[in-house]
Amino acid sequence: MKKMHLKKYKNKKFNINFIIILIVLLIISIYFVMNIFSKKAIPTFIEYSKIETKKIINLIVTSTVNNEISKKIDMDKLFIISRDSNNNIKTIDLDSSVVNNLLYETSNLVKQNLNYLENGEIDKITNYRQIFSNYDSDKLYKGIIYELPSGVIFNNIILINILPKIPLKIGTLGNVYSVINTDIESYGINAAMLKINIDVIAEVKILLPFITDEVEVTTSIPIVVKIIEGEIPSYYLGGYLGSMTN
Repeated sequence: MKKMHLKKYKNKKFNINFIIILIVLLIISIYFVMNIFSKKAIPTFIEYSKIETKKIINLIVTSTVNNEISKKIDMDKLFIISRDSNNNIKTIDLDSSVVNNLLYETSNLVKQNLNYLENGEIDKITNYRQIFSNYDSDKLYKGIIYELPSGVIFNNIILINILPKIPLKIGTLGNVYSVINTDIESYGINAAMLKINIDVIAEVKILLPFITDEVEVTTSIPIVVKIIEGEIPSYYLGGYLGSMTN
């Protein structure tokens, strides 16, 4: 009887040790698999997230400038052009107070609209139906701007459609600023074409389950194209960023 009891005890102890070893090996295996998976998956998810984030922010910035800012630009107040007695252009300047107000308002409106997007309040964004016509509005109302197919890391169309999708959200970092970018070039005989863009730079945070990253999105929108008659001066636009091409 004692021998049977001892044998059962040894078998039971062996089974427990075996199970413990299996559990340890399983944990180690899962760790290495997840480590390898993460090294491949995380960069892929971040890359796709940045593409989709830039896409939707470009749409919002472009719509904000075209539909809310451009209508407020007074061409007569924006430019200060001085001429000599022969009506040749001496200088072309931008009114600094008008430009600064324009840039301030642009940055504020874009930031406001990005906050609406982050909070799922898309109906507060001007022309939101047109902006998000290719998006799932039900998801946007939840703050989800896109759902990444987790199968993209395997580069397999079947797995892309089968595996679950990962919700992508953004968080505004509070950094939205705008600058004026100008370009002037010869146009015909004794005339120039002046182009002015607003460059809007928005810094946002990409939010995925267990993954966060930051991205800077720059959107350039033309707001003014103006033909100016007269000989082009070597000095123009009062120090604003610009270039001269022939």
